Amino acid sequence: MTVRRNWVGIQIGFISFIDEGVNPVLDFLQEKVHVNALLPSTLSWSRGNAGRATDWYPDHGKAEPDHLQGGAMTTIHPQYYAATTIREFAAPDPLYQGKDFLAMILPETRKRGMKVYPYYCETAGTEIKAVGVPNFIHLLEIDAWGRKAARPCLNNPDYRHWTLSYYEDVLKSYPVDGICWGIERRSPLWNMAEGDVPTCFCPHCRTQAHEQGLDVEAARRGYLAFDDYFRRARAGRLEDGHFVEFFRTLQAHPEVLAWEKFWLDSHKGLYHEIYGTVKWLDPAKEVGMHVWQLINTFHPFLRAQYDLRDLARCADWIKPVLYHDVAGFRFNRIVESFTKTWMGDFTPADATTVLYKVLQLDEAAWADLPKAGFSADYVRKETTRTVLRTGKPVYPGLGVGVQGVGKDSKPITPASVRAAVRAAYEGGASGVCISRNYSEATLASLAAVGEALDELGIGETIPEGISRVTAGGHSDVRATGSDRVF
Repeated sequence: MTVRRNWVGIQIGFISFIDEGVNPVLDFLQEKVHVNALLPSTLSWSRGNAGRATDWYPDHGKAEPDHLQGGAMTTIHPQYYAATTIREFAAPDPLYQGKDFLAMILPETRKRGMKVYPYYCETAGTEIKAVGVPNFIHLLEIDAWGRKAARPCLNNPDYRHWTLSYYEDVLKSYPVDGICWGIERRSPLWNMAEGDVPTCFCPHCRTQAHEQGLDVEAARRGYLAFDDYFRRARAGRLEDGHFVEFFRTLQAHPEVLAWEKFWLDSHKGLYHEIYGTVKWLDPAKEVGMHVWQLINTFHPFLRAQYDLRDLARCADWIKPVLYHDVAGFRFNRIVESFTKTWMGDFTPADATTVLYKVLQLDEAAWADLPKAGFSADYVRKETTRTVLRTGKPVYPGLGVGVQGVGKDSKPITPASVRAAVRAAYEGGASGVCISRNYSEATLASLAAVGEALDELGIGETIPEGISRVTAGGHSDVRATGSDRVF
């Protein structure tokens, strides 16, 4: 029989190993959940990715806030940071002092045959800031009024040098199997639609844009015109309608569209550079790409901007975020936001119908979405689309534990987790990634992943006889053998 390895990963923060112990956590994950890959958040300022639960506490770990400040949770080796001014970015949290995340877990993961991919996720949020890092302020974007903004500039060479230096440090200092880079940023125009400021007009961006023949001042004036548009749209004062005036503003300022492409090319250039750096250091190391659900599912313009075929050129595997239970609550709020600006001619209910057509979705009505969530069939269809679009192994990020949603959101249950796991494999997945964070999930929901794999007859290997999508359509999963390696 032909046997190949089945990949079962989990996103996890340092705090969980500190609270619960390395061996107890790994024993549970391996024996009950069949995890064979860890995505530890070794660099993070986001509590959602690296801290304890935010809304309520599950049945493991400490039931108290950790007040995460964030930063690097591994040893910073200074010889790798000569090209950047960002050299002191260790997490200052008292819980982490004198500890090294990777040094703590790697001896045990190696014994168990578990792969390890340090995970860093960019963020679109302006509330997550590396304010404790010396010199980080010099990496920040500049808005159209000349003010410092919230996120690092993609064209700032110091930011790019720091990013690549961090990965060189991790890959040379620890026996990891690769890295996972998370894409969660919006272009300037779509940040503005959410009330943010237009960026970036720092000297680095101005110089590069000028070299490419862009009219920097015309682009800046265009974004200021869109700032006026979004303000009037949210106030409901658009005589010719929200979409007409949106398109009119774009026609009057085509330089905005050129600047959007300039920003996107800079963003894509960074993760292509990351991929090349990893492969130059060691071709055997893997690069995984985490793709934000706003990009792959919720936002038609972001889906158009980030073609999965392009992502496949700089990744060995793709991890699309497919949190189906909480997707209903999130999409409900996203549609409501859209109808305050560019879709302001529609009610949220009508806008949902239009977006379902555009995004090829078939889910509950807008008002019912928070309680209904998205179906498991959404996981199957989106997995298939990603497999066919990229031609790479796809490990869907399944919402086994996701907080930061409203109390009216559909709860995550073991039954819904099992359905999502099965749907992922039906869609052609080569594995699954348990998300968003181990600290946010209940033990029963985590164990449901292992139960679903048992039901399918797959553990660390996929036996011959599992019929699934590989290159041209949908096939049901049917386990014809029970050979597994756990």
